[in-house]
Amino acid sequence: MAAGAKRKLADLGDVSLEVILDLAQRAARAAGALVDEVWDQRSDVKDTKSNARDLVTITDEKCEQIVTEMIQAAYPGHKIIGEEAEGSNKYELTAGPTWTIDPIDGTTNFVHRIPYTCVLIAFLLDKQPVVAVTYDPISKEMFYATKGGGAFLASPRHKAPVAIHVSECDALCRAVVGMEPGYGRDDKSVTRLSSTMECLMRKQIRTLRMGGACGLNAASVASGRWDLFLEEGSWTDNVGPKIWDFAPAKLIVEEAGGVMLNIYDGGAFDLMGRSVFAAANRKLADEALAAMKERKK
Repeated sequence: MAAGAKRKLADLGDVSLEVILDLAQRAARAAGALVDEVWDQRSDVKDTKSNARDLVTITDEKCEQIVTEMIQAAYPGHKIIGEEAEGSNKYELTAGPTWTIDPIDGTTNFVHRIPYTCVLIAFLLDKQPVVAVTYDPISKEMFYATKGGGAFLASPRHKAPVAIHVSECDALCRAVVGMEPGYGRDDKSVTRLSSTMECLMRKQIRTLRMGGACGLNAASVASGRWDLFLEEGSWTDNVGPKIWDFAPAKLIVEEAGGVMLNIYDGGAFDLMGRSVFAAANRKLADEALAAMKERKK
């Protein structure tokens, strides 16, 4: 468990962040075991949500059920915001104990058996994540964090979990930048994506990556593999990531020393928005945000 995760939660009596973290990790591994079990089987696409690219699989639903049942058994009074339960609906976030679940982040990767997908679980109090888990069931890497306790990586490569930290990169010309195309294919979405790519490329970034899983992309920033990650969207256009995609990211990135910001004005990150912007530090973030202001409309 994370060092420093001993702080008691007044809202939860004598339960500590360590206990919540343990449940989140066990639930993520249980869901991940199912992903691993069916990995070599045929695609199990069941339906689509917002459009033909926003996929739902039978495994998504089974994984969410696994996690939900484990949480409800331990904390029947807690609210749960799960991707498959909510679908394309707009959810509400209250100040009470709340869990967010993305049973398979990177569903398209999962369907096409591209080994870059993860289970995302976050626990929030007062509308902010205080426990976060990102588990890759294929590589068996688990990124996790507790509020004030730091960010860590448990991996088969290490005998024990290791603390993770963002990179020291503070200039776009040295940055590995991650982006995602999202699901929008209308003119506005395509122009927004292509113009953002163009303005960043013109700033001589080192390279550009599209992983296909928001949670792992953000974990890549937290662990220093990438230096910046962004994805734009909006409720109006019904495109972009949602709270279950980036609630774990916010805590893991910040506990690793990075920043999560509002992609439009550089202010506080909005968990109720539809965009994500994570950077190794404020200097790099400001340079990227300034570059994006030069985009074609």
